Amino acid sequence: MENRQRGNPPGRTNEHVASNLRRARHSIGVDLRELSARITQVGRKISPSALSKIETGDRRVDVDDLTALAYALETTPASLLTPTEGAQPPTGVPDRFVPEEVQSWVQGKVKLTTDDLLRYWTQEAHDCQSYIKRFSDLLALMGNEDKGISHRDVYEERLATHRERLALIRGRLFELDPMGVPIED
Repeated sequence: MENRQRGNPPGRTNEHVASNLRRARHSIGVDLRELSARITQVGRKISPSALSKIETGDRRVDVDDLTALAYALETTPASLLTPTEGAQPPTGVPDRFVPEEVQSWVQGKVKLTTDDLLRYWTQEAHDCQSYIKRFSDLLALMGNEDKGISHRDVYEERLATHRERLALIRGRLFELDPMGVPIED
């Protein structure tokens, strides 16, 4: 007898939801029975064994289950869908996008089009420039005085972090539009 599978097999998005679901459940200290009860209270029924299968990737989640799970876990559907750091992008999303772009897309902040990604990264660059100016100005106001415990080290670290991020943003903007106007410090 031939084994037939209906529809497409579970993909990477299913893996993301499974691991994010388990992580969210553990973070609020809820077991499978309690989560099942919470979901039942909002008008959806998913047994503890079905929840276990979802967490192991043996059962898929439909969109109605996803929203009920997110509500019961006191999180958002986007957080359950979002790949963790270093994970492959969701099913159907090409690997050419950087993780931050995929996470922002899942959260509804950006469309995965060149024009919208240029808009997103340009705004991120402006935000970085603002932080760089802010921390540079604060450091200038502080001068070289050392009065024991100060915020100088913290501001210098934050300044360095934002300068590194701005360099990464410039690189991504150049990849998206090599003929674009370069972002200044």
